[in-house]
Amino acid sequence: MSQLDRRSVLLSGVSAVLTATGTSSLAQGHPSRPIRLLVPFAPGGTTDVVARILADGLAKEMGQAVLVDNRVGAGGSIGARELARAEPDGHTIGLMSVSTHGTNSAVYKSLPYDVLRDFAPITKLLSFPGVIAVHPRFPAKDYAQFIRVLKAAPGRYSFASSGTGGATHLAMEWFKSLTGTFIVHIPYRGSGPAINDVVAGQTEILWVALPSALPFIKSGQLIAIGVAAPQRSSRLPDAPTFKELGPAGYEPDLWNGILAPPGLSKERVAALHAALQRTAARPEVKARFEDLGASIALGSPEALVA
Repeated sequence: MSQLDRRSVLLSGVSAVLTATGTSSLAQGHPSRPIRLLVPFAPGGTTDVVARILADGLAKEMGQAVLVDNRVGAGGSIGARELARAEPDGHTIGLMSVSTHGTNSAVYKSLPYDVLRDFAPITKLLSFPGVIAVHPRFPAKDYAQFIRVLKAAPGRYSFASSGTGGATHLAMEWFKSLTGTFIVHIPYRGSGPAINDVVAGQTEILWVALPSALPFIKSGQLIAIGVAAPQRSSRLPDAPTFKELGPAGYEPDLWNGILAPPGLSKERVAALHAALQRTAARPEVKARFEDLGASIALGSPEALVA
């Protein structure tokens, strides 16, 4: 082997070691105190459930407690604003969503943050399907009946969402436009409160990420009308997808991603990215995400921006 070849092998080995250890910044006294994980929705919703699973695994990887901090309101905008204003020292990160960094910018005339300028992207974390579900007393138990009931009484029934302008709100508005139906929107301060009211019969219909609704569907407290995904969920195999049912092309993309305040150093972005990769690879974390019906979707910071 030539000297040049030996040097290439040595450099590649060093690179592999640095990648495996998640860069050296975590070993250099960081984090030096507990990590705050901002969640822009109320306890009980999908993002909150994901955050608590993530916090447990990430704490083990980083050697510090990871504390979930729910800052709710305005379709997640309040929590996102809090993240944008936090100190960029690596001790505050946020579990944001397609609502905070997707639909909100298309709905609100003025957001208290810029989705591209005011954050340091770390990685997309998860993707998961959505579901339209109803209370058991709703006079329809399948998709065909559901459409007939809605068209027979426009405006009579209402649906709950996680908040005005959020992904679950716009996903149902998209469904209404495709099917020519009219359902009254009832916004909540997160998916958790929305689910609670539908389970209690205060509101008849729910559009929500599947992980939040799954235990209630399995217990019979909610009935799944259809799942918004390319294929059936392994966690709910008897529930058909809208790809099977119609309308054609109705597959809203729901996701969670990790971001930090603007100005976070490249070294700490890399260290957090590596720690999150190791966290998602932990068998207990991976299993709990799969139990939710979620798909791990880790990527580069640049992919999250895109």
